[in-house]
Amino acid sequence: MQRGDMETDPITSPVPVTAAGTDWIRLLAAIAAALTTVLLAAVLLVQIEVTDTAVAATRSCGSVFDSVVDRSGWEQWWASDLDEPDEVRSALLRTNRCPAAVNQRVALATVLGIAAVVSAALAIARRTADRSPHTAASTIGHRLSRIGRLTVALGGTLTTLGIIAIVILVADADSTLFLYTDRLVVAVVGLIVLIPTITLFVLGRVLVLLAESVHSSERDRSDG
Repeated sequence: MQRGDMETDPITSPVPVTAAGTDWIRLLAAIAAALTTVLLAAVLLVQIEVTDTAVAATRSCGSVFDSVVDRSGWEQWWASDLDEPDEVRSALLRTNRCPAAVNQRVALATVLGIAAVVSAALAIARRTADRSPHTAASTIGHRLSRIGRLTVALGGTLTTLGIIAIVILVADADSTLFLYTDRLVVAVVGLIVLIPTITLFVLGRVLVLLAESVHSSERDRSDG
């Protein structure tokens, strides 16, 4: 009886605790993904304003979305500054301050986008792990699989966002960057910069394959 208790307790008792913990993690990850997605939309759509205390003026630069669809940009900011009264025109408020403000908003949107994708990937990975019949086959294999999936999600997200940024940059006909260099050079340099994110994606895939190998060896050991 004592031996039978020792064999059954480790199998039956931890299951409800693990399931409850997984449900909470999945729920928190889903909530985090939803919140960061809403914040991302707000960051992309809310108008950006800049202020110059010297001339006591505040002007709008448009939103990040406006910049992407070419409804705002250097030419529009310059033209709007030239239409200002003399005391405001001298500050060139939009021309001098809008580029940095838009770039800061883009950086924030990138961080939020990565957080949203990682949170969503974590929720999906948890759900997939719960449905797998071999989830409890190996603790090491399970952890490797989880880390690998998260690494794949992070590397894939960074690579995708980087490619989108390169496409937007190269497609911007009004970019002052191309006064100094060629579009092909910018595209090549951008792809070189993406090497670490691609490496991260490949490393995640290696970890996932390694986890599958561990699971297979554990199953073969248990069958034997």
